[in-house]
Amino acid sequence: MIFATLRIFAILFFKCVGLITYTFSNKRKSIAIKNINACFVPKNSFDIKKNRKTIRKSFVLLGQSLADFILVRFYKKEKLNKYFKINNLNLFKNALNKKCGVILSTAHFGSWELAAHFLALNGFKSFILYNPIRKSIWLEKIIKKNREFSGNTLIPKQNSLLTLYRHLKKGGIVLLASDQHAYPPDGREYELFGNKTFLHSAFIKLSLKTNSPIVCGFVYTKNLFSYEMDICEPIYPKNYVSYNDPEFEILKKHTNLLEFAIKKSPENWLWTHRRFKETINY
Repeated sequence: MIFATLRIFAILFFKCVGLITYTFSNKRKSIAIKNINACFVPKNSFDIKKNRKTIRKSFVLLGQSLADFILVRFYKKEKLNKYFKINNLNLFKNALNKKCGVILSTAHFGSWELAAHFLALNGFKSFILYNPIRKSIWLEKIIKKNREFSGNTLIPKQNSLLTLYRHLKKGGIVLLASDQHAYPPDGREYELFGNKTFLHSAFIKLSLKTNSPIVCGFVYTKNLFSYEMDICEPIYPKNYVSYNDPEFEILKKHTNLLEFAIKKSPENWLWTHRRFKETINY
């Protein structure tokens, strides 16, 4: 009861922080608005207001995600299972049963950090690909402890290929957020909402090498007590090897799934990333 009360206050506080950031951080707000206008091109003043409202809500939900991450080690399995709902979990389990490992591809979407914690508590521990924070040792330690508290293992992106390859070959799970900008060799040029950009593709190469299916999962923050994760139909690399460019075909399929999730709930996506460096002057 005490934790539940403190949790509500913490989330409401950080949601207010998100709103304050939206109000006063012109730089981040400008990036977010440019991004959403490029993806959902406004045709009139109503659309402009709608996009701004979405961005404001995304800042607020980001505050909730931050609160969830700070409190993550206090979220016990029994309580969290009441908050979380997973749609199509059987698709993920079926992919795991192939014994080829699974690449779980998510995005900076909803409470993605809490989702990794939730999955680990329910027996789906992962190797999580991430970029270490090198400018702040103490912050890096805090983040690493929170992310690994439930049994996940953090793997720095640098020189990680062999480690991930071996883990997948043992039937393990590799989890990554694959929605940020990435230049070659880690990324490849394609379109997102009709805008040319560079999208992550290194994990697709890994999928083709290991025959590990790619399963997309996106978390939607509904309210203070409700989170919903959609598991998408797995992308099995063997179904694409007959194409002239299997990597590109999988990238298209993966991008379509990301676009669908964003269209379903645009306020849940992190819009403040410089996503379209090739076409937008930030």
